[in-house]
Amino acid sequence: MITLFKASDESKQEYFVSFRAEEQDNKVAMLLLEEKAQTIFEKIRNSGKTERFFEKNCTMIVCHEAIKISKETIFFLEEDPYNFKKNVLTYSTGELLALQTYLSSNGLEEITNDVINNILNANGGKNFLEFKQSSTKGLYSIVLKTILKLPFLIYTPQEQKLSNLALDIENNLTPGLNSIYKEIISIETEWNDENILDEVMKIWSVEL
Repeated sequence: MITLFKASDESKQEYFVSFRAEEQDNKVAMLLLEEKAQTIFEKIRNSGKTERFFEKNCTMIVCHEAIKISKETIFFLEEDPYNFKKNVLTYSTGELLALQTYLSSNGLEEITNDVINNILNANGGKNFLEFKQSSTKGLYSIVLKTILKLPFLIYTPQEQKLSNLALDIENNLTPGLNSIYKEIISIETEWNDENILDEVMKIWSVEL
């Protein structure tokens, strides 16, 4: 299956072609590298449906089942300098099932940039950190690969609320130390080697 996409933003002169072979096999993937990609490239170029920048700026997203393509073939495809720039997005049955389950349980019909960011930032990012530690293949692995292979997707980290340091200090000090802390931060005098002892004694109410 082959689908051609053009950036909706007119300022971005780029095309994307998604490709998924009906027969998922390493030999078929190699055939794409050796022959089929060039045939597809020429067919699209001569279709009259693309602008001139298609030849210089088009990325082919090759979707392939992970267990049916070798790492070497993926490397050769992505390093091939001819026709399209190629990104290989691999997936497993478990990953697709996890993604479909997430979409259906949340009433979603399509995957958008916002959906991907919501998945990665869910629960303050804790779920994603747990995935990184366990390295299990599921929702987070397919989402992470997708955002890495599709250059038009942008990950936006969730803004973390910064704690109020001054308030944290006050809440963790005893009443006596709290009054000393407030006294210290209220001092306008610049401390130096000559006056530091006097200033400390004032705070602690120490008399010689």
